[in-house]
Amino acid sequence: MLLTRNDREAPPREGAGRGVEVGISFPFLAAPPAEVLRGEAYLEGASHALGWPGAEALRAYLPGVVPSRVYVGSETCERLLPTAQALGSWISAARRGRVAISLVLPPLTRDGLTKAEAAVRAVEGVNGVEGFEVVAGDWGTVHRLRSRHPGLVIVLGRLTHKMLRDPRLAEYFDSPQAPMPARAALCRSGELAPGFRALMERYGIGRREVDPFLQPLEADEWGNRSEKLSVHLPYLFVTMGRACLLGAMHREPDGKFLPGAPCRLECRKHAVEFRLPVPGGNGAEKKLLSLGNAYYHAVPSSVTGRILGLLPSCRQVDRIVVTIPESQGRRG
Repeated sequence: MLLTRNDREAPPREGAGRGVEVGISFPFLAAPPAEVLRGEAYLEGASHALGWPGAEALRAYLPGVVPSRVYVGSETCERLLPTAQALGSWISAARRGRVAISLVLPPLTRDGLTKAEAAVRAVEGVNGVEGFEVVAGDWGTVHRLRSRHPGLVIVLGRLTHKMLRDPRLAEYFDSPQAPMPARAALCRSGELAPGFRALMERYGIGRREVDPFLQPLEADEWGNRSEKLSVHLPYLFVTMGRACLLGAMHREPDGKFLPGAPCRLECRKHAVEFRLPVPGGNGAEKKLLSLGNAYYHAVPSSVTGRILGLLPSCRQVDRIVVTIPESQGRRG
């Protein structure tokens, strides 16, 4: 169920919610945002502040919706794993605001996996945490958590969805001029293959997250699945690395961009925007947003409209996750 601005439940596929749950992700926020946890319509103000072209389409499709879930943690950097104390703060606030919590885990090292398990145990040790789930960013984490926490709800994170992501190229594969084999290959993944279906069943995964890809995915990618789908907006994940641009700014040249090097969590306060020329030399460019050790692209309103247009007919897509990259001290 979703709550409207007037604190009424919206029945599935009716009213403000239209049967679609809305979550907000705060990958760089260390403490719970008061607006969301008071049940206010933070989605409208936050998406407007982002300057996101598709925000108006989302507000029109889901008018007055109040997010019913918050995402805690970074999908790309284990240094942003919340501590047990921080999670306790989120849990207490979530109870007051009647929202569920998703703990987001990046691809993890062995040390990171140990810390992630400690975070999971901290939540499991608290009574009355409703709707708790873990978003896993790699299959090793899925295996470890399912082996040791058999009752845990595990969501397969979007970093594991293998598709073409380069915003300078992806949209060309929807062009009539593109060869049909290329269009077919790059507008679908291998996730409908029997082997992948068996893997999802083996680990009991009932939900997977996907990106707002610039190229339109084939219809089977949306509807021919047993699991539910969560679609991220407005940012398409492009790529990530073990070194961080922002974290290397203060270091000497011979110490920059070293995997595992110490940082000051500069990502909590700063972001960098790149403008990349599109191949072809016509002067067009694509923007990349560097958030910590990852790069994202804000999709245009046409992509947002295409995804929202799927919702009435594709019952597998029942959640939208809106990322708010700002934290205190940083502008969007």
